Amino acid sequence: MKLEKRTEKLNKVREQRLVPGVVYGKEIESTPVQAEFKEFADAYSEYGMSMTFKAKLGRKTHQVYFKEVQVDPLRHNHVLHFDLQKVSATDSITAEIPVVLVNKEQVEDRGLVVELIASSIETEFPAGEGISNFELDVSGLEGNEALHVSDLDLPEGFKVLAPEDKIIVSISYPQEEEEIEEEVDEDEELEVEAIKQKDEDEEETDEDSEEEEE
Repeated sequence: MKLEKRTEKLNKVREQRLVPGVVYGKEIESTPVQAEFKEFADAYSEYGMSMTFKAKLGRKTHQVYFKEVQVDPLRHNHVLHFDLQKVSATDSITAEIPVVLVNKEQVEDRGLVVELIASSIETEFPAGEGISNFELDVSGLEGNEALHVSDLDLPEGFKVLAPEDKIIVSISYPQEEEEIEEEVDEDEELEVEAIKQKDEDEEETDEDSEEEEE
C-alpha cells in the first residue's frame, strides 16, 4: 500500500478523492497520511482488520495493519479515515477476527434455523500470522445444538480472548406459529363459552325469580 504524507485539511483531502489516515506505532512518530482510494480498497479487501501488510511511506516500508477504519454511517462505501499501526516481527496483535459459517444452507434446507450469535472473536496472535476469518462447519449440527469458542480450530500461536463456553452459532427449530394460533383460539373459545354460560345462568336466575313472584 502506497502512502503519502498529508499536509492539507481532511475535507480538502476527501475532495480530491483521497482517503485520509494516520500511521503510528513503535519506532515511528504518529504521521498523518493519505492514500488513493484504490490503494486503500485493495489493501483493506485483501487484509481486513486482522492481517499485517507492507505500507510504503516515502523511502521507507513499514509492516502495519488496519487498527481502525471509520466509514460514513449514511454511505457505507465512503471511508472517512483509517488508522495503521506499525508492528515488528516480535509484536503480538489483538484484533476482532470475523466468523464465517460453512454449509449453512445445508442446515437451513433441513428446516432448521441458523443463528450467528458472535460474528467476530477477539484474538491475540503474532504479527505477520493473521488470518482473514475463522471458518465453522455447521453441516453436522441438529436442532438445539451449538458451537462454542472451544470448537474453533486455532492456528499455532493464536489465543482467543473470550470464554471457551461462549456460544458462536446456535441451531434451533422454527417456531410453530400455527400451534400458537390454535392455542390462542382455544383460549378465546373457552372464554366465549364461559361468557355464554354466565349469561345462561343469569337468564335462568331471572326466570326463577319471575316464577317465584307469580
